[in-house]
Amino acid sequence: MTTRALHHLPLAGLAAVLALACGGPKVPSSGPAKVDIPYADTTKGPKKKDGGPARVLPPASGDAKDSPFPAVESSTLPSGLTVDVVTAKQLPLVQVRFVVRVGSGYGPGAAAELTAEMLKDGGTRTMTSADVSRRVETLGADLGVRVDLDATVVTLTVPSDKLAEAFAIAAEVVREPRFDEGELTKLKARMSDEAEENRHSNGRFMAMRVLFQELFPAGPYSRVGLLPSEIAKTTGKDLRDLHAKWYVPKNVGVVFAGDVDAKAANALVDKAFGKWKGGPAAAAPAVEFPAPKEIDKRRVIVAHRAKSAQSDVFVVMLAPERKTPAWPAIRVANQVLGGGVASRLFIDVREKRSLAYGTGSSILELAHGRQPLTAYAGTQTAKTDQAVAGILENLQKIASGDVSEAETSSARRYLSDIFAVRMETVGSVADLVSLTRVLGLPSGYFDAYRAEVRATEAAKVNETAKALYSDTRAIVVVAGDATAIAEPLRRFGEVTIVDPEKDFAVQKTLPAAP
Repeated sequence: MTTRALHHLPLAGLAAVLALACGGPKVPSSGPAKVDIPYADTTKGPKKKDGGPARVLPPASGDAKDSPFPAVESSTLPSGLTVDVVTAKQLPLVQVRFVVRVGSGYGPGAAAELTAEMLKDGGTRTMTSADVSRRVETLGADLGVRVDLDATVVTLTVPSDKLAEAFAIAAEVVREPRFDEGELTKLKARMSDEAEENRHSNGRFMAMRVLFQELFPAGPYSRVGLLPSEIAKTTGKDLRDLHAKWYVPKNVGVVFAGDVDAKAANALVDKAFGKWKGGPAAAAPAVEFPAPKEIDKRRVIVAHRAKSAQSDVFVVMLAPERKTPAWPAIRVANQVLGGGVASRLFIDVREKRSLAYGTGSSILELAHGRQPLTAYAGTQTAKTDQAVAGILENLQKIASGDVSEAETSSARRYLSDIFAVRMETVGSVADLVSLTRVLGLPSGYFDAYRAEVRATEAAKVNETAKALYSDTRAIVVVAGDATAIAEPLRRFGEVTIVDPEKDFAVQKTLPAAP
């Protein structure tokens, strides 16, 4: 998976920096010169026996302010291309997402990811790469692209008064890329350097590569991340063929969020895409998504990272498919296990036992089939097997049904309220609408999801946790120094060692300890 998007300083933060840099006025430019802020003087509370002030607990949190997801106006062109519009007039800015349902593992070699990058780096039928960059920048806009396991998303950020011109450029980028061979050669060199660095030192890259190869031996999910050899063998023809097959109206959606109404947005889409037929296929191409391979026993796979002082540990299970009605309860249970600093993995494995410098638990959301669930610990090499044991013990404990109402309340409140943060920018809203299209979620999904999260009780969490975590079969993937960690890891099962330097080929297998 690749993400190549620029992250900008928020406008409020930028204004503060500029004010400080320029000296700034000594008094407020507007409003009262003084604002009285109420506060509680805790020093006047009950005294400790030693005469010092007693610790005063913060007041209980009040009810969260209701923050429904913005209204989405949706339509479909006769060609099958979908349009979603969220109107927000607060700022003269529009965020556009061109969503193409073609993931990183589609096509031969690195075709999907190279195709995505070449959309903005390779020029179009009428513009060179330099022309595209110059025209976009002249409009004060930003054009980017990202690729994940289920979709390619071309992003456009633009002032609303420049939307028509910028949208026409971005639409041509999506419809009619040039795939210039000279630009492709340069792009492959850059991406090969990144891939080489990842397989040398990036533990998460190594683990995810091994994990998906193990769970999905075939199909679009069988490959996560790129190897230099895959990039090298991908040709311009591969890119053109993939674009012709997958970049067709019935496989594309456009999302607008910001200072634009549905009528204006639909007019722009109709002008740019109304006559677009795409490739030879009348419908979106069909693709097979084989079910993940069942985990029949616990086993360990070590991605050898020579002389590494640290190990990245992932214990992997399978959660139900993304559209399951149990998803809200699954998310609450996972939050209790490893969702943050209040989670069990953090408190036990990191804080109490000092077995890791970082912990977490996450579900890798896929549009098709069951979802990989990973419990993580980053640890010192000497503590690798202890960190694995700590994760497994916490999985066993949460599956026993001991999640309290206090833990449930904290987890469900966080998951519900975090959406207010996720919706704080029009770009975030555009991304969430795009996600519903990629995952095939129904209209109004996020409000329904949050309501179900808020209604989840401890009994439901315990029932869900038992189903999720009670199976002792799991894959333990460790990126670290195999010469130091492989032997101790045998107590958890058979250990297979793979070499990232040799495209993750198996080097040897050690039997489980008696």
